[in-house]
Amino acid sequence: MTGPSSGDVSVRSINQEIIGMDGPNHLVSQIIPSIGVINPGSFRLHAMNNRLTFSSVGSTTGRLGIFAAQKGAQQRAMILLLPSSGTPSRLLICITQGFGQAARDLEPLGWSNPLSRPFVNFCLLKHVINRWGAQTLAATDDMAFLYIVRARGDELGPFANDGPFVLEVLTQLASLTGDSFSFDQVEAFTFSSGVSDFNVFINSISSLLNIQAVYGIDPAQAMPLARPGGCLRKQYLSGQTGGPSAGFEYLGLDSWVNEFRYPDRMKLPDPWVFNYMHNWVMPMYILNLALAT
Repeated sequence: MTGPSSGDVSVRSINQEIIGMDGPNHLVSQIIPSIGVINPGSFRLHAMNNRLTFSSVGSTTGRLGIFAAQKGAQQRAMILLLPSSGTPSRLLICITQGFGQAARDLEPLGWSNPLSRPFVNFCLLKHVINRWGAQTLAATDDMAFLYIVRARGDELGPFANDGPFVLEVLTQLASLTGDSFSFDQVEAFTFSSGVSDFNVFINSISSLLNIQAVYGIDPAQAMPLARPGGCLRKQYLSGQTGGPSAGFEYLGLDSWVNEFRYPDRMKLPDPWVFNYMHNWVMPMYILNLALAT
């Protein structure tokens, strides 16, 4: 399969529009906060309800760039986060949960416009700086992190099922950032309701990119992730979206008794178990665990 010509696809920096600054190779320095992580030695494969222990990693600095990828009338924002130095040889692609379920909260941010400044900044802060990107940098200094910003409608836009488009976007993105990363090895993950879109997306790129690993974090209905080429697959369930199920690591409530927010878990909004397990510990810890073990 051949990719589209560069005339069909364009990638451009939107740092100025979104964060009001730009830097060399369209990358700016970004402070990443300290986060809690699972101690890898406390996790045992295939053991029900591991009693996990935790530590924290200090704040760090990364290189950040925000870009728009366009094909025809469709465009989506992308957020790239790199370690502070070096040229990562691995690329991790994030396919988040579906945003439609949070439409009421996203409407005031203008998510109907894929390049809405408040909307993209919301995703940058909540999902990249304080969640997925922070976990990636805490796990390895040889990985680039790429977040595709969903938008109203066909949420992933041209990224949904167009492998040649994704290949061309990555090629242009690497060039635009001065070859600050390579994508010889690609890994990808999804969370919650993102699993259905993820499986279509990963299969669309599987013949064009070297997929090394996929990671599933509390996928809806305990749906297994597609595994192109028999790549490494790690899947985790909290019990709130199904399971225990074969092929998944099960980390139920008992696994988290040492987590710092556990004593206050019942103060969360009802249903508190779901909010603590699915909306807090799984998205805040599991990606780092998957990358570190």
